[in-house]
Amino acid sequence: MPSVLIIEDDDAQRFVASFALKKAGHQVNEAHDGPHGVAAAKADKPDVIVCDVMMPGMTGYEVVAALRNDTELANVPVILLTAMSDRKHMRQGMTAGADDYLTKPYRPDELCEAINAVLARRQVQKEAFMSSVSGVVEDALEQQKEDLGVQYENRLVKEINARWSRANAAGDVSYKDAFVMLVDMLGPQPTQGSAPSLADLVKQVHQSARDTLYLFGANHVMPYGTNLMAVFAADEATLTTPVETRVLRAASALLKSVPKERVATLALHRGPVTLVAVDDGLHGDQGHSLVPGDSIAAVASVHSTAAAEGWRLSATPAVAKMLATQAAAGRKAMTARGEEAVELLPGKV
Repeated sequence: MPSVLIIEDDDAQRFVASFALKKAGHQVNEAHDGPHGVAAAKADKPDVIVCDVMMPGMTGYEVVAALRNDTELANVPVILLTAMSDRKHMRQGMTAGADDYLTKPYRPDELCEAINAVLARRQVQKEAFMSSVSGVVEDALEQQKEDLGVQYENRLVKEINARWSRANAAGDVSYKDAFVMLVDMLGPQPTQGSAPSLADLVKQVHQSARDTLYLFGANHVMPYGTNLMAVFAADEATLTTPVETRVLRAASALLKSVPKERVATLALHRGPVTLVAVDDGLHGDQGHSLVPGDSIAAVASVHSTAAAEGWRLSATPAVAKMLATQAAAGRKAMTARGEEAVELLPGKV
């Protein structure tokens, strides 16, 4: 029976999480802040830790750093809980060593699924590693597993840092296999309102969407008309979470953040993507621009069909099939390109 340590300063949320995990069969220990959480982990090493990000005194990222610097706890998986407004330290978590994120509010079954997923990944990694060595070497590596755990986390930090550096570096970029997400968080264009107020709305919505997309591992996020186009490189997925899972969780988080009075439409496709560097030395502008191609045309066509049908999330058939274990397929319709678009229903499988 896996043991879970919950570090959460909100009594009500800690109670809900504890109740759900106990009902799912986990042994649960609780701590009301970061220092008590680290002490509880040292006193009784858990199988996984669930930690809130924004806590007084010691943030969730500081808790992760303390755990990763402790050889006894370096390999314990950590799932961070973060609110959509926590954008000041979002990027910090990508290099802190967390294994996964859940955005608040979350459903109890989402928390249970995330815990099962990180535990399963750690078990697979351990079995694959141990099966590659002989009995004598296994004994030696078992004695050094704490040191190896620290080295593993250090490599993870370096690779994630390198990933962000590549995403922001100048130069053309070409991905043979990437997920593209066309994001419309505004819905039909407002017919009333002043230009300044509409400009503020676009700025606010796009900034929030960018934060979420980068939080869940997007390599590039660029304007696409009044919408956003996000690129998740399939060959550069994080070590602990598959890229298709990151893409679907990003989409779910975006849809959760949309007010009831506004309609959002998201579309997904997978294929080759090319971006060219746009560097204007005279005016100091630098960035990337999408090169038109079949992948961009495909996701735009699916998005247009989804908007017309009133679907919130849609995908090309190949992507819908890949996400079948995480999102049920809903209705289907033909796009203007004569291809099929599939409605996706996250969490309904």
